[in-house]
Amino acid sequence: MDAHLFRRFCDALVPRIMGARVEKIHAPGPNVTVFSLYGGDGRDGKRYLTLRADRKSPLLFSSDHRIPVNAQPPAFVMRLRKHLSGRRVSKAVCRWTERRLWLGMSGEAQTWLCLDLREGPSLTFDPPEPEDDPIWPDDLSALPPESWKSWSVLTPALRRTLAFLDPLDAGALLMDLQAGGGDVFLYESDKGRCDVSAWPLPREQLNAMGGVWTETVTEDPIAALATAGEKLVYRRLAEQARESAARPFSAEASRLGKLLDKLNGEEKRLSAMRDRKTDALLLQSQLYRFDQAAKLGSVTLDGPEGPVTLALDKKRTVRENMADMFHQAGRGKRGLEHLERRRAEVLAQKEAAETSMLRTLAAVAGAGAPPAAKDKKREGKAPLPTGLPKQVQAFRSSDGFLLLRGRDTRGNALALKLAAPHDYWLHTADGPSAHVIIRRDHAGQDVPERTLREAGVLAALKSWQKEQDSANIQYSLAKYIHPMKNAAPGMVRIDRSEGSFRVAIERDLETRLAKN
Repeated sequence: MDAHLFRRFCDALVPRIMGARVEKIHAPGPNVTVFSLYGGDGRDGKRYLTLRADRKSPLLFSSDHRIPVNAQPPAFVMRLRKHLSGRRVSKAVCRWTERRLWLGMSGEAQTWLCLDLREGPSLTFDPPEPEDDPIWPDDLSALPPESWKSWSVLTPALRRTLAFLDPLDAGALLMDLQAGGGDVFLYESDKGRCDVSAWPLPREQLNAMGGVWTETVTEDPIAALATAGEKLVYRRLAEQARESAARPFSAEASRLGKLLDKLNGEEKRLSAMRDRKTDALLLQSQLYRFDQAAKLGSVTLDGPEGPVTLALDKKRTVRENMADMFHQAGRGKRGLEHLERRRAEVLAQKEAAETSMLRTLAAVAGAGAPPAAKDKKREGKAPLPTGLPKQVQAFRSSDGFLLLRGRDTRGNALALKLAAPHDYWLHTADGPSAHVIIRRDHAGQDVPERTLREAGVLAALKSWQKEQDSANIQYSLAKYIHPMKNAAPGMVRIDRSEGSFRVAIERDLETRLAKN
């Protein structure tokens, strides 16, 4: 987040959060802190101020969508809660060239929350000094090389753009930035990348960044940064949640994999012991050739394909060596039988751990859903997940979203268990049908109408309306769908509906989406 963009964001944010009450503080992921604010700007309702502190790609944005939090709060969050919970924002000081925003809290004790894009949130009990107006260069062409280090307004992002501009355009851009205000520019690429800028990026710069970029111009920096933040931060938090939830199962699968490698090595040793029976039988057939009391280091026997030399234990007689070979062969045979049983057990445990890992990945969030939904069909979509319950079918919509459908009543119940609270649930209206889940990475991810209709068709194709030309579909968020107690599997209670629509039934849709 560039300092100039930070300046415009703070100019728009501060009036909106004045008087807002701090309700909750969470740390849903590494270096990410979320502040739940209620009210402010003369309105009711919650907004979520999210800070991702980082030296390379920090971000501060305000969103109306909540991030699910399951982690235990770290110590710094508990300290922030102690001093900030229930207090209202009454003052603000922005030092935008440093990318720091201080929020003064109401109450007798003077408390300030410092939002630092590099270091993260912190508390201070002394009022910050207002920032002096930064000095702007008059003529960029007159600046000697490396002199930008003396100018705080010549940020890295700005210098990257200035390299693509002629002196006249560069001077005009500096004048616009010095005046402040103006539009912000949201850029989204076909590869899921996203960027927000306080100035328009030259086409040459976008080409150098790789991919195909689309530009959206808006007057509201809060809305632009909310779009970028939900795609960049929320998506990454969803990935981390999936990885964290699946880590115990992944570790168990890895441990069992190493155990299988040891069993394979043990199989070679036991097989060599079992194969000693061949040597023992050969020695037994020619035992008459040797003195019964002789203790030899080796013997040469006539084998089926020529002479065979056997190494013997000099401390034992030839007959005792033969008996020991038979004994080892018996032990090897019994060991291999036990090893096969043990290997089957370990394989079953490893498969169960891998299945649990995949189910956990599917249940936490998007299970490989694409980072954003586009109007045209996406190339290089994530593969359909494996290891799902056999009663649940997986499809990939034309926009790349993962769709889960129950094969039967038990599958309907399992599909709902695999849904996150922010996923969409679909069912035909006024009659029985399969339950269909549309997976989303987070609550702010938009689902295109095409994906919604395709999910509706999947529900209709396994419903009482499957022989008709069209069907009525109802949908809701999964958090409003609850299994009914003492009822058959798949029977649910709908606490709130998001709406309904009618779809034309496409008979070949299952085949097409199963191949996506």
